[in-house]
Amino acid sequence: MKISWQQAIGTDEKHLSEFSFSKGNVFLVNTGILNDLSKLLTAAKIDGVDISIISSFRSFDRQLTIWNDKWMGYRPVYSRHGRPLNLNLLSDIEKYKAIALWSALPGFSRHHWGTDLDIFSCTAIAEGHQVELTPSEFSKQGVCCDLAHWLDKNLERYGFFRPYLQYNQGVSEEPWHISHKSMSQKIYQSFPFQECYQYIAQSNIQQKDFICSQLPHYKTQYFENFIECGKQSGS
Repeated sequence: MKISWQQAIGTDEKHLSEFSFSKGNVFLVNTGILNDLSKLLTAAKIDGVDISIISSFRSFDRQLTIWNDKWMGYRPVYSRHGRPLNLNLLSDIEKYKAIALWSALPGFSRHHWGTDLDIFSCTAIAEGHQVELTPSEFSKQGVCCDLAHWLDKNLERYGFFRPYLQYNQGVSEEPWHISHKSMSQKIYQSFPFQECYQYIAQSNIQQKDFICSQLPHYKTQYFENFIECGKQSGS
């Protein structure tokens, strides 16, 4: 399934379909992953691991709002170890790197593709745990330890992998972030960088001139810096 450059950067939703599992919330996902996603969630449930989808598709405008809110200090920004940062004390380059650690620049988010999802343990949520999406929640002592263990053993057999399972000097460790291997790889390999750059340059992103000057760095350090399927080890 080939998608347009507009779909790759999150400004068009024609590549998406609604997905609901066990009469839960409805999410937009890439039409090409519907079957594999259903098989993944069903297999986990049979094994006693109920998976909750926290987020799936995210549009360019939604990602732009998240980025701008963090840049302006309307949303908290954290260090890699979960410490809140005072953005007023940071230079533009420090602020950019701090935000990029946890949030993609609009246009570059894998969530635009509908192939990537953030997931969590249904059991932990049912027991009242407030979802934070932190690595500690997926550690051996965390509320999602059973889910993490099941993913280590089973995720790839259903066609998915975790691009940010380990920190590699780019995006922070995100054991909750899963990606459909074949569909995401097709989009990644033909990603429209020039169109993405141009769209960001025409957007209302904060500190636009500075951000645009960092786009080649972002491409290398964050967008292309992920752990490929088949090269992963469990956390």
